[in-house]
Amino acid sequence: MPNVEKPSASEAPKGKGCLAVVMALGLALLVFAALFVLTSGAIAPAAVAGGIIFGVAAFHYVVWGWWLSGIIRQQVEDEEQQ
Repeated sequence: MPNVEKPSASEAPKGKGCLAVVMALGLALLVFAALFVLTSGAIAPAAVAGGIIFGVAAFHYVVWGWWLSGIIRQQVEDEEQQ
């Protein structure tokens, strides 16, 4: 059997942060908020708030997409001319 050394504690890989914990807390918060809305009977205001948030996100997606596609198109044209 070959002589295999275990890495010391200082050589062991370190964690990459607490992303999994933050994501689990975020999911728990969303579930809690959804259950709160369902039990309080405030579905219409929640739907309006969700629609506003979705609308803002969609607006940004469209505007940034249009703007970035123009920049990329311009860069490709500049590279083709060289």
